[in-house]
Amino acid sequence: MSLLLSIVVPMYHDQAKIGSTIESLADLIKINSWEAELIIINDGGSDVGVAIVEEKMKKIPFLRLITRSKNRGKGYTVREGITAATGDYIFFTDADLPYLTEPIKKMLNVMKSGEADMVLVNRDLPPKIDHEQPAWPRLITHAIYSHFVRFFIPFNFSDTLAGLKGMRREVAYRVLPKLTIDRFSFDVELLLAAQIAGFKIKELPASLKNVGKSNLNIRRDAPKMIKEILQIWWQHKKKRYQ
Repeated sequence: MSLLLSIVVPMYHDQAKIGSTIESLADLIKINSWEAELIIINDGGSDVGVAIVEEKMKKIPFLRLITRSKNRGKGYTVREGITAATGDYIFFTDADLPYLTEPIKKMLNVMKSGEADMVLVNRDLPPKIDHEQPAWPRLITHAIYSHFVRFFIPFNFSDTLAGLKGMRREVAYRVLPKLTIDRFSFDVELLLAAQIAGFKIKELPASLKNVGKSNLNIRRDAPKMIKEILQIWWQHKKKRYQ
């Protein structure tokens, strides 16, 4: 018997938040009596974070840990977690749980009803009420990146960086082998490949509830993000995602 739900959480230097994130997601699973698993993937982060997860595993039987010493990036790590997932519906979210747990049940119900094969949250959809705001460098980076993505990538998703997405398992099986991006722009490539494959994708409004410390270094990482978008554009031109 397969599980209903898998939730994948990539972890790097997130020891300050990962414990509370695990507890919140575990409570969500228990309250809804879901047959589910919670998968934490350590992307070459600190031993302190790993120890926190291992301690939580003693009390949470559906909690799993995948860990390695080398940092490979968010895209690689999320793909690793999705590949290991056994649920009929697979979600991934950030280690600081930026939208808390409230949207997950709504997103699951949209997919269970057949309305969508993949669901993502979007901070730009009304009502736009964020309980917290990122620092201005992150806001500027988000705005510039979003415009850059829409210029080169043929879709209309405005908030590709939002850290909560879910999909039916069939989407993962069909789309993941086509993906190439290991770091920041993984979400863009995933959405484009799923769209080209003909899957129904729906956006739901969500408010930012928690702003954790970002592992993104704008000066260091912005050129890499631009390079990744150009790589996706080129792969699309070569029809890799067909």
